[in-house]
Amino acid sequence: MKKYACKYVVLRFAPYSETGEFANVGVLLYSKSHNSFVFKLDTADIGARVSKFFHIDDRHVFKFAMTSYQKELAFVQEQVAHHHMTAEEAFDFLVKPRATLLRFSEVRTVITDSIDGTLNSVFARMVSHSSASQVKNRLKLGGILRSQLDSLCLEYPFRRHKFSKSVFEVTYDFTQLSEQGEPLKLIQPIEINDKLTAKEIFEVVGNNEVRLNRMASLDLLPKKVLLPFSLGESRTKEADEAWSIVKSELSNIGELVDIHNKSAIEKFAKH
Repeated sequence: MKKYACKYVVLRFAPYSETGEFANVGVLLYSKSHNSFVFKLDTADIGARVSKFFHIDDRHVFKFAMTSYQKELAFVQEQVAHHHMTAEEAFDFLVKPRATLLRFSEVRTVITDSIDGTLNSVFARMVSHSSASQVKNRLKLGGILRSQLDSLCLEYPFRRHKFSKSVFEVTYDFTQLSEQGEPLKLIQPIEINDKLTAKEIFEVVGNNEVRLNRMASLDLLPKKVLLPFSLGESRTKEADEAWSIVKSELSNIGELVDIHNKSAIEKFAKH
């Protein structure tokens, strides 16, 4: 079967431009040779996953952004189908930078023999699987950490706290405050696991690094930072190499420790 080139971008929901964080929520793809434009958006839980990830209390923010953009995509797709514009023109028009909550990855090329099959494959890899697994792992690590900290019965327990300065705001679930309300310590689980590819490891750690480094530049980052992670021994050679790189970068921000190392977490929390 003859193969041909397609180009695609991953649609990203980025509600806080100052942090650089995003969640993959869709894929746009086109074939010039077939003059075909297709797309697929994550509407399965319409905001539940993304709202939890970004601590957005009102998921209607995400729902409105996605619903509005879905209508725009459907309209443009219809224009291509009726030959009012080419698939390439539609794609170039849609992925132009815009001042919205939605952003795009860089344009990527893939060789395929099935437009729909490739769309579903990219979506499964970049949106439904990787994003969902990362959020699931984040919640799992958070649960383990919360259980460990609660068992310590600390005089100043770790709690959810919003850091803010000027237009910058970010919330963390594990912040220890002084009696005067001053942030003393911060624990941020890094949602790394053996199932992540090297690229996904860079993305996960990159999101955390951007946010934490920006806090440091704004003098918001507590002096003591702990970065628990969960990583076994069955990762690929490429993933292991990626982890070695990001591990060095993270060590400049805080102390890295295995999430199951109870004694190290207790030591950090108490001293």
